[in-house]
Amino acid sequence: MKRFLADGVLFDLDGTLWDSGDGVAEAYNLAAERMRLGRAFTPEQMHSVMGLQAQPLLDRLVPDLTPERQQTFREEVTRCECEILRTGRGSRLLPGVRELLEALRPRCPLYIVSNCMDGYIEAFLEAHSLASTFRDFEHPGRTGLSKGENIRLVMERHGVRHGVYVGDAQVDLEGARFARVPFLWARYGFGEVTEYDAALDAPADLLTLLTFSS
Repeated sequence: MKRFLADGVLFDLDGTLWDSGDGVAEAYNLAAERMRLGRAFTPEQMHSVMGLQAQPLLDRLVPDLTPERQQTFREEVTRCECEILRTGRGSRLLPGVRELLEALRPRCPLYIVSNCMDGYIEAFLEAHSLASTFRDFEHPGRTGLSKGENIRLVMERHGVRHGVYVGDAQVDLEGARFARVPFLWARYGFGEVTEYDAALDAPADLLTLLTFSS
C-alpha cells in the first residue's frame, strides 16, 4: 500500500467531513420564501451542487434570475445558512469523522479548504465544536480564489511542504492537481472522480495512508 508523507492535511467539507444537505435546503427554501421566488429545493439538489463555486451554483439552481437577483438571493441564502447551520440543525458529521480528527490532530496540523460562502465553515466549526481542531481554513467567499489557489494559499501561509488533500468530488481532484498535492478520494462521500491517488472507503482509512514528518 502506498503511503503519503504529510506535514499538513487539508480537507474538503461537504461529503468529506459533514452532510449539511437538510440544513442547506432549509436555508435555500427560507431565502426563496423571503424573496417570494415560488420554488422549493431538496437536500438531493443540494448534494448535486455542493463543491461548486457561487456563480456556477446559482446558474444551476436559479438560472432564470437576473444577475442582480442572483446576487441578492446568494446574500439571503448566506444569512439563512448561518442562522440555521450554526445551531447544528440540519447537519451531521459523517460517521467516523470525529474519531479520525481526534486521532490526527496530535500528529499533524489540519486545515479546511472548501468552495463555500463566507460564514459556512465557521458555522460547521461552531455547530460541532471543532474550532480548536483545525489550524486554519479558507474559501472563495473570503478570497475570491479557486479551490486549488486556496489550497496553495493555506499551505504557503503555514509552511506546509507535504500537504495532502482529502475530498469527494471532481472539483476536489482538480484543486489538488492544481496545487500539486496528492488527492485522497473520500469514496464514502457524495461525488465521483475520474482519478485519485488513493481512496478511502471510511474516514479511518486515512490513518493507514499517511506517514508524518517530524
